[in-house]
Amino acid sequence: MTTAFEQAFKHMPTPAFILESQTGELISYNQNFQTFFENWNATPPDSWMSLSEEAQSKQDWQQLCDKIKIGSIERCETLIRVGNKLVNTQLDMQNLGDTILACVYHTDHMDLTAAENTLLKFALTESSAGLWIWETESDLVSCSKSIANLLKCKVEDTPKSTAEWHKLVHPDDVKQLAAVVDEHVALNQDYYEAEYRILTGNQDYLWVKERGRTYTKTANNKTKKVIGFVVDISHQKALEEHLRNQATFDELTGLLTRSAALTHFKKQLGLAKRQYTPLTMAKIHLDAHNRLSELTMEARNIAIQTSARYIYKKIREADVLARVEANKLLLLLPNTSVKDANTLLTSIINPKADEEAILAAGNSSPADFCIGIAAFPEDGESIEELALSANQAVEQGQQKHTQIIVNES
Repeated sequence: MTTAFEQAFKHMPTPAFILESQTGELISYNQNFQTFFENWNATPPDSWMSLSEEAQSKQDWQQLCDKIKIGSIERCETLIRVGNKLVNTQLDMQNLGDTILACVYHTDHMDLTAAENTLLKFALTESSAGLWIWETESDLVSCSKSIANLLKCKVEDTPKSTAEWHKLVHPDDVKQLAAVVDEHVALNQDYYEAEYRILTGNQDYLWVKERGRTYTKTANNKTKKVIGFVVDISHQKALEEHLRNQATFDELTGLLTRSAALTHFKKQLGLAKRQYTPLTMAKIHLDAHNRLSELTMEARNIAIQTSARYIYKKIREADVLARVEANKLLLLLPNTSVKDANTLLTSIINPKADEEAILAAGNSSPADFCIGIAAFPEDGESIEELALSANQAVEQGQQKHTQIIVNES
């Protein structure tokens, strides 16, 4: 060692020692390392094998040294012998070429508050982040106050083990979470992420993202401590759900969109083919006389919305209704003949007195409806063919001023 390094090493505040890479012999240690042993009325040992409880031979040291040199271990946790006592310590190991520098940290009484400020080294900028430390061998979980705030409980009531944590996780999510964490430990991965729902003290499930990172390993490269945090992502999940709904449901009417309805249509058509049952498709033009075009946009939207809700209430539970154009709906009637479809559609264009009053209040009138009917398999054997046929029937109905018409082509 150079003189400058020797002086820095000697007076550094952290207990530290230097091992020879080849043999594991302890060739130097600083004043604080010596004091650490003197406090226990002991003398520093002469090698890694006599220092570490887990090292049985030079081969054990060589395996550890090789991992340090390739960077797979920078920090390990091990029991070291101090006189007749075993002390749990954390060692920061630095490769110096022919030697290894080890800095010693006593971890028997790790301060969680200090860990939250100095050990995690994550960008804890989220106000809802909650820190935890998990000791894999004992399965002890320690939670920060921010975890308690997140879970709406007292710190003493936060989970103390994996089993207690999993009891709070939603039954549909716990299996996946356990698999991710088990894989992290089994494969000695550096970090993992998982999203799941967790039960709070208010008995509500909260969506969170959990990020965990291996903090210390044993001398034989097994995960010793995992440290990480959970963050409230309920607002993000609500936005995702909103975007999914926008893609699935028409914003104005609440009906299925064309793309979303296509899946349901194809499923019903597949059943009709397998079971040899009838299936009818109806295209409903809500403004066959172009009356709505004379209204303001707001009044027109109210009319379309009112008409759609009225029709939806008239159809059966198994029927599928979608908004496919601004003023056109597509209705699929499973297990329904043309005759039965005609009966249902006739009831739609002939509202009862109370229904007619509601429609009128919403600028809607079934007198504006024109409905084209296409039947499987006569008018097509695919959803696209049936939709085209039903649209052609609507055009024929407009030309003939007929409200309900079966495709005549």
